[in-house]
Amino acid sequence: MKKIFILLIAASLAALGGCDSNSPLWPKNELLVVRAYLYAGESITDVQVTTTFGLAAAASTGLPINDAAVTLEKAGKIYPLSASRGDSGYYHYAGNDLAVNVGDAFKIRVAHYGQTATAETVIPAPPRQLVISKNEWLVNASTELDTSSLTLSWESEDTFYFVVVENLEASPTPINQTPFPGGPRGQLRSFRSRPTRDNSYTIRRFDLTYLGEHRARIYKVNREYANLYAFGQQDSRNLNEPETNVKNGLGVFAGFSNAAVHFRVIKQ
Repeated sequence: MKKIFILLIAASLAALGGCDSNSPLWPKNELLVVRAYLYAGESITDVQVTTTFGLAAAASTGLPINDAAVTLEKAGKIYPLSASRGDSGYYHYAGNDLAVNVGDAFKIRVAHYGQTATAETVIPAPPRQLVISKNEWLVNASTELDTSSLTLSWESEDTFYFVVVENLEASPTPINQTPFPGGPRGQLRSFRSRPTRDNSYTIRRFDLTYLGEHRARIYKVNREYANLYAFGQQDSRNLNEPETNVKNGLGVFAGFSNAAVHFRVIKQ
């Protein structure tokens, strides 16, 4: 998700050259870049604050800001976030009294040296009618010609989705002791798809690394992120002004929710 967001912000900044000079995104202004994602049922750890960056800069992202005052507001109560370890610009909520539930409305406030960026979001409902094509998957570990696959499908809505697949075994057994050249995805225990408007996703044999129990989670993206991602897919010859729901800043504050299914990978 982080890599995709960086590419979208880069595209947004590239488009600023065509914006009206009165735009709040005009590059002469130094802006906070806020990338904050809340996931229903999960802890709050995916909040990052950085600077903007010049198009001629070698880096593809701004500098991390580790000393901002970052707060979330839910139902009128303020929850201060703490800077995470390392020089990353990430923030998290350290307490255990703040739940992220479907339908919750959140506000975020980021203050740094006289500049304050704010945004709002609502946690969407999860994808509906999630169906998996099979719960047990027999794979052939002795050939590169195994073309087997597993398909996930769900009720289509006018938004984006992404899929996260992860192996749940404590000590997973590799499907192949020596991976075939070019696949699967290294030795990773999980992988994430790119956002899609489709209402189905196919997991192929060489997307997998390990045997055993797996979980596939389909996340529905709320409107703020969907708008930003749609902007990133525009034809570069005809760009509109970049989408952002952050006031007095750049970026996106978005909520996600997921539906999950399990499947087991067995060697044939």
